[in-house]
Amino acid sequence: MRTIAVVCGMGLTVFASTVMAYGNQPGARPLDLLGYALLAATSLGLAWWQRRPEVALAVCAGTAAVVFALGYALSLWAAPALVALFAAIAAGRRRAGWAGAAFLVGVAGVAGVVRAEADVWVAVLVWALVVLAVAQPAEVSRARRAYTAEVERRAADAERTREEEALRRAQEERLRVARELHDVTSHTVSVIALHAAVAAEAVERAGGPPEAAAALKVIRGSSRQALAEMKAVLGVLRSGAAGRETAPQPGSAQLPLLLKARETAPQPGSAQLPLLLETAGLPVTLDVEGERRPLAPAAELTVYRVVQEALTNTMRHAGATAAAVTLTYETGAVTVRVDDDGDGSRAPRGHGLTGMAERVAAVGGLLTTANVPGGGFRVTARLPA
Repeated sequence: MRTIAVVCGMGLTVFASTVMAYGNQPGARPLDLLGYALLAATSLGLAWWQRRPEVALAVCAGTAAVVFALGYALSLWAAPALVALFAAIAAGRRRAGWAGAAFLVGVAGVAGVVRAEADVWVAVLVWALVVLAVAQPAEVSRARRAYTAEVERRAADAERTREEEALRRAQEERLRVARELHDVTSHTVSVIALHAAVAAEAVERAGGPPEAAAALKVIRGSSRQALAEMKAVLGVLRSGAAGRETAPQPGSAQLPLLLKARETAPQPGSAQLPLLLETAGLPVTLDVEGERRPLAPAAELTVYRVVQEALTNTMRHAGATAAAVTLTYETGAVTVRVDDDGDGSRAPRGHGLTGMAERVAAVGGLLTTANVPGGGFRVTARLPA
């Protein structure tokens, strides 16, 4: 649309100025069919001024030179050539642009040599200054564009370098955490699982109390589950670090997607809650309200982790003897509530509750915790689903 406006505007200017110029130049060649065709060509050449400005300059300057050589009235038919000249130099076609400028001045210089008159040479000098006045601002525009492009390129390189450095540090930290988990925590949990199994067999052979056997069974099952989950976490941590050597470098904003894509172990969800409650270490009931339906993987995992952490806090700090888990399916949401009969004021506001709140907030949910009137503690998480 912009090109059409420029071509039409220049065409109107060229034709109007040439027709009016005959009143002051009676000796000029009258406009004929060839003259009209050449004037049209000087304007139509601007059809390429944005995509191929050097082509537009060649067409406009060439037709303007023919109009001048055939002796038509002097007017603004050279204006399209000046527009194309500016566009060519500003777009970075400097060689073609300055060659066009030299051609425009050279055509007028030939006329000065042929006529050898003072006023003609004055006109040639003025024309050369006009061409220079168009070409020089075009150079300024080109330099400004080049400078802006270079600044943007350097800014993009700096941002990319910062992202790569952040990714490198994240990968190093991921490997460090993986080593710590494997060398310390994993070993400790393995020892617990082994000795729990040995103790359970010893109690069974000795005919010990069933409470001790049940407790050892819970310890053995929980430690094995912890080992399995820790193995999955180690796989994610190490695969994320190893993939850095072969995969394209992602931005820091892509790290969660990278980890998600590489996590192959199935994540626990609401379907695994009965097994979790069996190994909770205290009597826990599960009540499901509403029509049960599959949730998004993130919501399923969050439901499981909230129940897991809430029951862990109940056993560690609240001194509870029983707990109840209620899972409520609503339209567009799911609510999980964990109630116990312990003393919630004894539970410290540490990493457990903070981690639960952060996990729930990460999926767009809300976590609330409060003491229950009459005794007990309640953890409630409402998640969009």
